[in-house]
Amino acid sequence: MEEQELIRRLEENDPEAVEALYDEYHDRIFSVVRSNVKDKWDAEEVTQDVIWKVYTKIDTFRGNSALWSWMYRIAINEARMKTRKYKRHPVPMEDDTLTAVLNNESEHEETDLPDEKLAFKDVVEEVKAYLKDSKEKNKTVYVDMELDGKSKEEVAEKLDLTVPAVKARLHRMRVGLRERIQKNYLKDAS
Repeated sequence: MEEQELIRRLEENDPEAVEALYDEYHDRIFSVVRSNVKDKWDAEEVTQDVIWKVYTKIDTFRGNSALWSWMYRIAINEARMKTRKYKRHPVPMEDDTLTAVLNNESEHEETDLPDEKLAFKDVVEEVKAYLKDSKEKNKTVYVDMELDGKSKEEVAEKLDLTVPAVKARLHRMRVGLRERIQKNYLKDAS
């Protein structure tokens, strides 16, 4: 797809344009990010963030330079923000913890401290509320892949989506869940 056509379609919020953007620029963005971010998984996450940011902020692109120049700048900035986070004290939420939260597994509630039990229940409610508020396809992608262990290909076929679209939806769900929990639950922990 020609650059101007891609920009126009992104501005019109065309989902196929996001896929075209991903297909065209993913590897280049990943290369830029990977040279600045230590971990491969973090680099992939930043790459997804860059693609999403380009999609959501395309209206701010002034067109004074090539689209790739603008995206390159975004990629560098996002990578730098990620490396700054390495220096912070992260509050990890592992997939097995999320699975336990969603399944209400009692083995993770072994604490005798009432505050910790209450906090755990709050997180459970946040996760449930987030999934309830999510679009049906996004919820299906998240539950099928994160909780049921299905492959990207299986979920893509089931929902009649492309694999990149499934990956993007999963990434948005992870980011959204993390942000919601940090905003609503961990705001006092900083």
